[in-house]
Amino acid sequence: MKKLLLVLSFVSLLITKAYSQEPTLVTSVEGIKEYSLPNGMKILLIPDAAQSNVIVNIVYGVGSRHEGYGESGMAHLLEHMLFKRSSKFTDIKKTIADKGAQANGTTYYDRTNYYEILPATDENLKWALDMESDRMVTSAILQSDLDSEFSVVRNEFEIGENDPSSVLNERILSTAYLWHNYGKSTIGSKEDIERVKASRLKVFYQKYYQPNNTTLIIGGKFDEKKTLSWIKDYFSPIPKSKNEIEKTYTLEPAQDGERFVELKRNGDLQYIGMAYHSPSYADKEFAANNALISILTNNPSGALYKALVETKLSTNVYGYTLTLKDPAFSYFACEIAKDKDINAVQKAFLETMNSVPTMAFTEDDLKRAKNELLKQFENTYNKTINLSVAMTEYIGAGDWRLFFIDRDNIEALTVADIQNAAKKYYLQSNRTWGRFIPEVTSQRTKVNEITDIAAVVKDYKGKAMEANTATFETSIANIIKSTEEGKLASGGKYALLEKPAKGNKIEGRILLRMGDEKSLSQKSMIAGLTASMLKLGTKNRTKKEINDQIDQYKINLSLSGAIDGLYVRISTDKTNLSNALNLVQDILKNPSFDVTEFEKLKLETKNGLEANRNEPQAVASEELTKLTALYSKTHPFYSETTDESLATLNKITIEDIKNFYATFYGGANSISSFVGGIDKPIIKNFLSTTLDNWNPKVAYKRIPTQYFDVKSNDKTIQINDKTNAALFGKINLNIGEKSPDYPALEMANELLGGGSFLSSRIPQRLRETEGLSYGAGSYLQANAVDPTTSWGIYAFYNPTMKDKLTTALNEEIQKAISKGFTKEEFDSSLKSWLQNRQTMLGVDEFLVYRLRENMDSGKTFKDYEEFENKVKSLDVQKINTTLVKYFDPKKFIIVNAGDYIKK
Repeated sequence: MKKLLLVLSFVSLLITKAYSQEPTLVTSVEGIKEYSLPNGMKILLIPDAAQSNVIVNIVYGVGSRHEGYGESGMAHLLEHMLFKRSSKFTDIKKTIADKGAQANGTTYYDRTNYYEILPATDENLKWALDMESDRMVTSAILQSDLDSEFSVVRNEFEIGENDPSSVLNERILSTAYLWHNYGKSTIGSKEDIERVKASRLKVFYQKYYQPNNTTLIIGGKFDEKKTLSWIKDYFSPIPKSKNEIEKTYTLEPAQDGERFVELKRNGDLQYIGMAYHSPSYADKEFAANNALISILTNNPSGALYKALVETKLSTNVYGYTLTLKDPAFSYFACEIAKDKDINAVQKAFLETMNSVPTMAFTEDDLKRAKNELLKQFENTYNKTINLSVAMTEYIGAGDWRLFFIDRDNIEALTVADIQNAAKKYYLQSNRTWGRFIPEVTSQRTKVNEITDIAAVVKDYKGKAMEANTATFETSIANIIKSTEEGKLASGGKYALLEKPAKGNKIEGRILLRMGDEKSLSQKSMIAGLTASMLKLGTKNRTKKEINDQIDQYKINLSLSGAIDGLYVRISTDKTNLSNALNLVQDILKNPSFDVTEFEKLKLETKNGLEANRNEPQAVASEELTKLTALYSKTHPFYSETTDESLATLNKITIEDIKNFYATFYGGANSISSFVGGIDKPIIKNFLSTTLDNWNPKVAYKRIPTQYFDVKSNDKTIQINDKTNAALFGKINLNIGEKSPDYPALEMANELLGGGSFLSSRIPQRLRETEGLSYGAGSYLQANAVDPTTSWGIYAFYNPTMKDKLTTALNEEIQKAISKGFTKEEFDSSLKSWLQNRQTMLGVDEFLVYRLRENMDSGKTFKDYEEFENKVKSLDVQKINTTLVKYFDPKKFIIVNAGDYIKK
């Protein structure tokens, strides 16, 4: 090992001594600047002064499309290996965890990327650039690391194999594509994953991980001049690849007839899916095809929705296409209850799709689709961190500027463009779904190949944009200072935090607390269904009109009902705020409770419940709850089994929904928070007119949670024909967030299994050292008011590894309890924990959630700061003592679920 590290350090030294030159500006489009280095590396800078975080995202032009014979899954496996070690960073996952960074790596058909999100400091940005430049060329790729990692990737493969709809998608695509790698799953063949050697993986790495095959993206808050200087220092010394990275050239021939595939395995729902060959992202016709998919699947106006969901043949139908470099595909699917006749659904699905080429589309159809797609564009563009990650796909598709060109193409769409896409791409001969049908004559669809993307984007400048220079200091003191809190006449509370946000984006949260323990008995499912009905039509707007206005006003809106409250999430922007809130007011105050929509909702809910009957994670989770939360059947917090839920669902009527709304809904106990580019007078007027003078029939009284002293248990549930298993465990603790011991309890969990980026002991042992699990760790769930907390563990694994995994897990827990944690572990974990909390203060979605939760539990952001101070004052001895005091393995409830018979 020492010899290897010396060699890698020597390579790094040689690179450092190479020449370095300044980045050159290439182009600028709508606030994004592209630079290049002499070694061929591209740089995108996406500044946002309103951000308090910075993201470093590096994109390599290699994905599963580039894999050869015997190399399936290699790009994805290599992504895992780059989190191991390089010359300067001998434990990259620990390095990331120590920084408290939000980080990930992903692989898809055309690209691989790695990113880190951190508070915007010079130190953090330089650290990320240093790490990415080092692992670009000096990653070790050791056989010993690969030996443990391949089983982790195999476990990830097996998790996907548990989902019949996902496997059906893979089977359909592999049948639709005879030659092109888009027909192969990115995660690859299990056999290739298991058998590939580190030496071959290293050749793949050295071929594609080169500066001239790379785009580096910096987004958020940073100093442009200093950042370019650091990029030059870290990346320009890396020489351009001596060997040219050849372009792939396989092109899928026109499909010569309808194709069929059938899948048989364990499951609780039936599925039908179908794929059509369709344009690549660089093709101008991509926008028309994407809009056509939106039109066909729209809820409730789409032809597929009307044919399958309104008729109750299926609970849902969806469609999509992907941003791919080569000619792509469009995919449609629906799910069908087990007791439904799949032949009837098949007939309706195929007949509808067969009629697409002759369908007549309207201006209203086009407007609705354009609103939806342009809203998606705005939501991506105005959230800089998300945009910096999303750029990965557009770069993979050929060039980042295609993102804006596609927007322009959407805006320019006509009904004739939609008609042309329908006639060209939705032929039976271009479809893969089921059966083969011999034909005397066949029509063929040849999808354009865009070979000269440079010509498509040449001289493209995009639209004029407003400069965004406002900043916001994400300190607790400034958050408190900038937040306005108040009370409504009804007694409802609100908090408004006006701060700069790109595109003047606004996040809002509303919570309507309701009912008491007696009145809410056995009404959990009714509460959930009532909330789900609100968006399905009002006395003033149809469901179609609601959905259209949600897209038109760039709103993201969700409403979910818990047993003691309605949770509303709103996202929009300042321009559309008034219209968005008017819509929300109508939805909250004037629901129509249409009986037809209710019956469709019941069917959808029924299928959702049945889909989990044989899913190991769902089964294990349900059983663990039954063993640890011992509420009586009449208590509102009682957790029903799937069978009990289905029986309850069957009895609920539309009158139950109306009565629940009339009895419990009101604004007297509302809690509202808004963050971002808000307009305070508009929001205050909305809160007053909506929530004042709206009182429930039953007054709200908080329902306390209960502590249950349960005995230990170890239960294994057999589920046939599932390639992945799940372990869930829990201890009930008679302690709450107010306890003096809680800060130490928080850090004990952080060190044992809850630490960031797989840094703590359980994931280190189960995933990193032994490769037994794709995901393993621990978590702490505490109540802010009551002395009720649960400490849980989880692991996903191959059923044949159950004994080995259980042994390793028990050993790590016992070792922590008997020997404790070290001061070095605590110091590292504390630094990471604090940095991650600082990162979260730069996320508007977190701020708006935290403001609402603070008001609900009687806390403030001062408590957030004081809790950090309590954690900072801890020593490792206190943490070790607390671990022994509360984490008693003898009180563990463990549930395993999977196929332990199949070999």
